[in-house]
This record gives sequence, C-alpha cells and structure tokens, in this order.
Amino acid sequence: MVNTQLKFSSAYHPQTDGQTEVVNRSLGNLLRSLVGENVRSWDFKLSQAEFAHNHAVNRSTGFSPFQVVYSVLPRGHLDLLPVPSKTRWHGKAEDFVRGLQEIHQSVKDNLQKVADKYKQYTDRKKRHVEFEVGDFVWAVLTKDRFPVGDYNKLSVRKIGPVEVLEKINPNAYRLKLSSHIRTADVFNVKHLVPYYGDTSDDDNSMVNSVHPEENDEVQELACKFLEKYDGKI
Repeated sequence: MVNTQLKFSSAYHPQTDGQTEVVNRSLGNLLRSLVGENVRSWDFKLSQAEFAHNHAVNRSTGFSPFQVVYSVLPRGHLDLLPVPSKTRWHGKAEDFVRGLQEIHQSVKDNLQKVADKYKQYTDRKKRHVEFEVGDFVWAVLTKDRFPVGDYNKLSVRKIGPVEVLEKINPNAYRLKLSSHIRTADVFNVKHLVPYYGDTSDDDNSMVNSVHPEENDEVQELACKFLEKYDGKI
C-alpha cells in the first residue's frame, strides 16, 4: 500500500550506503554523551539513544525518522503522564497511508531544496573545462598515485605537459605518460590543468602549484615581502 522498496548493497561493505554511516556516527555521538565515564555500559543506553535519534527532527527532511516511517510521533515520557483515554479514535488504513504519502512528498521536496542549495554553493567553486584528443595538459599527482615510500610533501605534484590520448567522458581522460611514471594513465578532469604553449623558466619553476591561480598569489606575496624589507636584509 505504501510502495515500500528494498535497496540492497554489497555484503560487508557498509560504505556503499552513506546514510547508514551518518546514522552510525550520530548514534556514536549520542552514546558518548549518555555513558559518560562508564564506557562499558553503552549497551544499556543503546535503546535510549535509538529513541532519541528517531524522535529528533532532521534538519534536511524537516521530519523525524518516526514520522517518515509511521507518520506519527510516539508518545514520550511526558505524554504518558496523563491517564490515556480508552475512547481514543483510531484512523482507517487509508488515512494512514495518505498521511504517510504526504509526509514522504514533503521529505522529498525538502531534500531537493537542500540538495539544490548545496549544489549552488559547490558550483561557485567548480571550474568547467574540457579537453580534446591531442591537447596538452599538466597532470596533478595525488598522494595515492605515488609508489609506496616515494611520496614526499615537497615532491613535484604536477607533471607535463602530457598529451591527451583519449577522452573517456567529460570527467575522465587517458594521458600519454612517460615510461618512468608508474601510475595509472587515466585522470579525473579536476586533476588536469590546461597547458598554454611554451612557458618561461620562471613558470616552469612553479610546477608544484596545484592551481594556476596560486602562481599569481605567490608572486604577489613575494613582491609585498620585498617592498616591506627592501634595504633591511
């Protein structure tokens, strides 16, 4: 009646479900507050932490997990103080499903608004660039691309210029790497910087920079330093 669907993930790999990781982290924070110095008593506080988590209103959805699943909030300790009425009216199944569907629609709308907000914020910092086969680029080497024991914080992080051999998709490119570079030849576009033809020796000395804009910042800081301490050193 409520169109419930099961979504399976691979076994022994909870990282595939990001929401599970978020819930586990939230429960861990709750348990840390409840147990205090009695760390080994966490299992006695687990039901209390679970109820508190399911009863709290989520900032993104605007509803608590109890409302999303059951369309109503369970009675808490304060709600149970008065004597419950025996003449309490219970709604029909159709009313329950209708109310649940309305809550689910509101949750989807709220999540879409939050997602649009985060996307708008992220797009401000995103640079859109595409390359074609035959173009030359600088390739940024991340820490995981270095062989074990070869990585150093002062190592050159940018190699190139290298030629683009294949455009797999707008986000992935295959490069023509030198034989001495022992890493995969497929790079994400965020790790590629356009190469604008011949450069001077001064430009080549700054290949450690991750973004081309950093070179201008370094030069500006150097000029300010020289102006301030000119004649004093």
